[in-house]
Amino acid sequence: MIRLVRRLASVLALVLGLLALVAPMAAAGDHVTRLRLSGTIDQFNAVYIEEGIKAAAGSDAAAVLIQIDSPGGDLESLDRMIRAILASPVPVVTWVAPDGARAGSAATFVTLAGDVAAMAPNTNIGAASVVGGSGEDLPDTLGRKVTNDAVARIRQLADREERNADWAESAVRDAASISSTEAVAMDPPVVDLIAADTDQLFSAIDSGSRQDGRSYTFHDQPLPKLSGLPIDDANMNFAQSFLHLLSNPNIAFILFTIGFYGLLAELFHPNFLSGTLGAIAILLAFIGSNSLPLNVGGLLLILLGIGLFVLELNVTSYGLLTIAGIVAFVLGAFALYTNVSPAEPQSIEVSVHPILIIGAVLVSLVYFYVFIRALLQMRRRLSPTSPMAAVLGSIGTAQTLLAPTGIAYAAGEAWSARARSGDIHPGTPVRVVGVEGLELIVEPAGSGEPATTEENPSHA
Repeated sequence: MIRLVRRLASVLALVLGLLALVAPMAAAGDHVTRLRLSGTIDQFNAVYIEEGIKAAAGSDAAAVLIQIDSPGGDLESLDRMIRAILASPVPVVTWVAPDGARAGSAATFVTLAGDVAAMAPNTNIGAASVVGGSGEDLPDTLGRKVTNDAVARIRQLADREERNADWAESAVRDAASISSTEAVAMDPPVVDLIAADTDQLFSAIDSGSRQDGRSYTFHDQPLPKLSGLPIDDANMNFAQSFLHLLSNPNIAFILFTIGFYGLLAELFHPNFLSGTLGAIAILLAFIGSNSLPLNVGGLLLILLGIGLFVLELNVTSYGLLTIAGIVAFVLGAFALYTNVSPAEPQSIEVSVHPILIIGAVLVSLVYFYVFIRALLQMRRRLSPTSPMAAVLGSIGTAQTLLAPTGIAYAAGEAWSARARSGDIHPGTPVRVVGVEGLELIVEPAGSGEPATTEENPSHA
């Protein structure tokens, strides 16, 4: 029995030894997988990061490179990203790039979660204070709880790789923000290194340690050599890209505007197509705004502006309603995705581009005063003065002998009818030339005689 146990122990030791040899070989990998975190952090790019890391681990990647340029986003999506990075079976390098990029708010946490954190020149990081869904400050007690939780989390991420936890805390409590040069110059540094491109980045990592002597490690083991490895760009698939595109505030604003105008066109000229497209556009806008600090007040101002444009078409105001509509529309567009003072640096800067707002106003004026006005004029021309008058001029068929009265079929219905002159035989095509009560006045369709005002009670 003892001998059997010893043999099993020997076999187990051999297996573990082989696994220990295989693990570094697998960790070495043959490429680097690059994921791009751009725009607002939302549920869509959270799924993208999660799936990207899993795919990289399954494709024999030596490391995952997350290239960051983001103003931040919601905490739930941030939590998913951090869990995916910390649980990654391969090293994760976070890199704020290219030049001019930023890691703001929640993106600061993502940057500090990397096994190696780097920044390109002329980039910045910080302003990680926690605010409400519309960018507003949280109530006092709730604000302290959420802030303290965020501080504990960001300090833990910084301490994990011996980075500057005190500055990380100030980024949450005081919305501190620094450049890449300042981030590397601190003691200890906020990030590990500055690299203008991937060649510099991988070369610096392959040196084995940062400037203060702290080694780059993954699970207490040196990182694999990355220089010379090809970079495999794992971009979002079509569905992820489309859904993430909807979270762009400019795209969401355009969809809201198109949606409202589509529904208006349906009201003025029922055709099902414009109404259906308008409803779809509004639903897509709300899906995108789910990850944005949507301000309902701004949305209501846009609706008020559109309503004033419509009212101008029916009320003579000498342009006052149009001016009021433009003011309401512009104010609503600027306030659509923000609810805080511009002096507060804690909020994520999410807004509609001013040029897009100006363009939307111009398109709106053309839309209402050309297209909608034309629809209204067409409706006025086609609208009869009475429901019965709508049958006037239509072509029907005598169903019975009209001598002079009988039954005629016109406008999709059977009517009591009276021949204008003479007898009309069954099956003869007739034209409706007048209406008396619920009785149609008809003549043979080939006679071409117009209706008289005496026989048309609508003109009596």
